[in-house]
Amino acid sequence: MFGTLYSISLRRKVIIGAAVVYLFMTATILGSYYSMRSLEDKISYLENVSKLEESVLEIRRFEKNYFLYGNKDSLTTALYHLKRVEALIADNTAKIESLSSPGQIAEFKASLAEYGQLLGQCSNSFVKDSDGKPDCESAMRKTGNAMAQFGETVAKRKRDSIKETMRATVTLPLFGLIVVGCGLVAIGSFLFTKVTRSLLLLEDGTTRIAQGAFKPIETLPAERDIRNILIAFNSMALQLQDREEQLVQSKKLASLGTMLAGVAHEVNNPLSNISSACEILLEELDEADKEFQRKFLKNILVQVEKARTLILNLLEFSRAKELNLESVSLKGIVERTLESLSGEKPTDLRVTVQIDPAIRVHVDRGKMEQAFTNLISNAFQAIDGDGEVKIRALAKKDGIVKVRISDSGKGIPEENLPKIFDPFFTTKDVGKGTGLGLFITHDIVLRHKGMIQVKSSPEKGTTFTIQLPAVENS
Repeated sequence: MFGTLYSISLRRKVIIGAAVVYLFMTATILGSYYSMRSLEDKISYLENVSKLEESVLEIRRFEKNYFLYGNKDSLTTALYHLKRVEALIADNTAKIESLSSPGQIAEFKASLAEYGQLLGQCSNSFVKDSDGKPDCESAMRKTGNAMAQFGETVAKRKRDSIKETMRATVTLPLFGLIVVGCGLVAIGSFLFTKVTRSLLLLEDGTTRIAQGAFKPIETLPAERDIRNILIAFNSMALQLQDREEQLVQSKKLASLGTMLAGVAHEVNNPLSNISSACEILLEELDEADKEFQRKFLKNILVQVEKARTLILNLLEFSRAKELNLESVSLKGIVERTLESLSGEKPTDLRVTVQIDPAIRVHVDRGKMEQAFTNLISNAFQAIDGDGEVKIRALAKKDGIVKVRISDSGKGIPEENLPKIFDPFFTTKDVGKGTGLGLFITHDIVLRHKGMIQVKSSPEKGTTFTIQLPAVENS
């Protein structure tokens, strides 16, 4: 049963909840309508009961006038009201019985008959100041009191019944309003919880995709419609991952022509130098001294090393080597990089490091040191004379660490910024750079599911910003 309930879609659950609230509202309205109609009938019925009570009271009033003033017309009027009471009893016996009992009705009718007989006796034997008047008066008053008490009791019970109906008429809509309000709050809370939780899952998933982590959402809700949306989102994430990999391969293939041209140019220079040195050595082999030969052999070794370094960089890029990811201190990586570059740092250049030692990143230590080496080395070379390099890091709440490497150097022309990460693109003088450093750095950052951006202005310096996955605090 519960499995069937959980499998119901969110839309159907909302419809069922709204239908239940609607049915309860309808029942409340119908109940209120019934109470109002019942109240209307009771008020109409109260008029007859009130007439009964009023007629009995009129009988007692004219009875009192008769005995106080000796007016025989008062007895006639009392007899008229007595007939009226008898008619009301005859017309409303069933209703009055609901307010008393058949026995009480019978007693009341007997009292009416006895009172009528007493009225006749008093009327026939009336003699002012006679001795028989007190006896007649006492009997009539006793019977009249019983009649009045019955009339008051019936009227009071009817008024109490009307009060109860009025309370129910007021309480029922109020109770319905409270229940309906609670139902609407429950439906709203249910919707808010389910929809908000699903939106948070989507937000988290889209954030991870924006960071390059195409990880599907694992915790799926039971509601079928929301579950289908998240399943479709997971399918989209996996397709984006496949397309991202295909796009990377396409970019690599697209840059292959540029790389081949660059390789041909970069390898041709040392080969030309080696060829020239070998020709000179061959020509001067018999006549040249050892120092002369040593000079050209050293030059050949330098050129071979350049070609070897170039080939190693290309091989490093071409290999799809798995990253050895681990939790490492970001400040430790930067300090190790600066230590390895201490020989390249100009004397007048200042390096400022502002990194919290508690910040840890999930990276391949060797690859990330290589990336920072390329960026910091470029920053050193961009500054002529006095200057400063700032390395700062900020841990964000979304599990990302931002690292900024800024220099006060000559900057990069705006037209060169779009090409800064292209292979073999360099702004350095011939022989001072291969144009592969930033290209490899860009590839390393992307393989870590990160991002790298550059901002630069001529004569104002350059800032590289890297986003890396942080290690969550446990």
